[in-house]
Formats: sequence, C-alpha cells, structure tokens
Amino acid sequence: MDTNHPGRLVAADDVAERFHRWYYDNGVWETVRFLGVPCLKSVMDLWNYQEILFELKPSLIVEFGTRHGGSALYFSMIGQGINPLLRVLTVDIEDHLLDPQVSRVPAIEFMKCSSTDSAVAARIAELRNSLPGPMFAILDSDHRQPHVLQEMLSLRNVMRSGDYLVVEDSNINGHPVLPGWGPGPFEAIVEYVRQFPDDYVRDEAREHKFGFTFAPAGFLRRA
Repeated sequence: MDTNHPGRLVAADDVAERFHRWYYDNGVWETVRFLGVPCLKSVMDLWNYQEILFELKPSLIVEFGTRHGGSALYFSMIGQGINPLLRVLTVDIEDHLLDPQVSRVPAIEFMKCSSTDSAVAARIAELRNSLPGPMFAILDSDHRQPHVLQEMLSLRNVMRSGDYLVVEDSNINGHPVLPGWGPGPFEAIVEYVRQFPDDYVRDEAREHKFGFTFAPAGFLRRA
C-alpha cells in the first residue's frame, strides 16, 4: 500500500526494488551462512542457482572469489547431489579467511592467485578435458569493471555452448544499490556484449524469478 496515497497499490517492481535496497543496505547478505560458513549472497540467488544446477547438471563449477568458502561449499554439496563426479574450482588472491572445513572437501580445488591469471584458464581447460559435461561459472571477486571484463574475456575460450555464467554484484553502481561506486560488473557486462553480442543469451526468466537479484543482466547462457 502506498502510504502517501491510501488505497493505491504500489507497483510490484517498486516493492521489489525497495526490498532489494533494504536487504543490501542493511547487510542481511553479510549474515548468510551455509553449514556455519559465511556465504555472503542473496538467499534468493542461492535458491535460483540450485535450480539452474539441477537443470544444467554440470560436471564443473568455477567460482571467482572464494573469501570464506561458504558458496564453494554450497556449490559442491548441491552439485554433487546432482552429479557425484562434480568438481568445484574456486579462485581467490587470499586464503586467510578460508574456513578449514572447506579445505577438507575433496571435490573443492582452491587456487590462490588472481582470477585473471592465465594459469586459471589453463586449469579450467584441463578440468574440462577430464570432466565431460557442462560448466557453471560465477564471478564474485574484484567488482571493478576492468577486472570483471577481463574475467569474462578469460572464460571466452573455455566456455562452450550451453554452459552457464553468472556475473554477480551487477546491482552496484546504482543498479539499484551503491550509487556512485563507479563502473562495475554491470558495465563490464555491457562492454562485453558490445564486443561479442552473440556469445551469450540473457536468461531474463531466471533473473526476475524471485523478484530481485544481486546479478541484474548477469544470468547468461552460452550460445
């Protein structure tokens, strides 16, 4: 209900954006845990991801940005419930926050380096040769536009038709949170699509399914 105009219904999009801002600005996402490990994501997105994984049935999940490892743990447990042979490759420049229980999971491989290091793309190619099947990749490391764009470019030759890419945190820089951040993931997506308009199909149904997402325009299926 619009409190300024009693009796008038507030548009659904407006309600979703208000909730999005509340959820983000109040740091609710920073309190999200998976099996006790900080996950730092929207729970709506997490539910969306497990639905995507069930449909895709990947053999490899690639995550850029590990931090505590909660999402790597989540992806490994959900993914192996779908495909017992699934592997998770997670990459970060730091490991001091990585939860010890994540390091003990055989299905999770951690690389301590920049996600744009050529060794990462090389390792993905190796894993793809030994793990036939689709790949799910998710970008959640340095959120500056040049870095995210370089991540997307680094994946270009290792992703295949039907693979799935999620570019997270495209909601910053006013889309709709953190206005004034500066060019970030959203702008990286725009620039990548400008350069390679036929690489991905935007999955708008997934993007809008739960009302809002931390990855607007960032649910992408490789064409």
